[in-house]
Amino acid sequence: MNSDLGISEIVVRRGGGWVDGARAYKIVIDGIIAGKVSKNGTLRLKVPAGEHEVIARVDWCGSQPVQLSLKPGEVVELGVVNGYGLWKLALGVTFILPGIYMFTVGANRYLKLGLIG
Repeated sequence: MNSDLGISEIVVRRGGGWVDGARAYKIVIDGIIAGKVSKNGTLRLKVPAGEHEVIARVDWCGSQPVQLSLKPGEVVELGVVNGYGLWKLALGVTFILPGIYMFTVGANRYLKLGLIG
């Protein structure tokens, strides 16, 4: 990577787990789908240095936005996981009120996206 060109890199890592194992998470940077990351996968994205908003999405659900301020040549690592886990999803599917909350008001907390390290 050439820092003279004002290029930075965002690396998104996703671990394993049962929930959403067969589905890829979309990584949205500044409102544009930049790529997808699968179970146990890594996505490397080159972006211009500066301010960026990153969100992870799957279907109509997603994560809270992560705001980044990147310097030229900087590499930032983010991790993404399912924010609800198997037991909360089972609760949401079994009982009406938790399910309504989780997939409407709480839809932008379905995934957790954050800085690693």
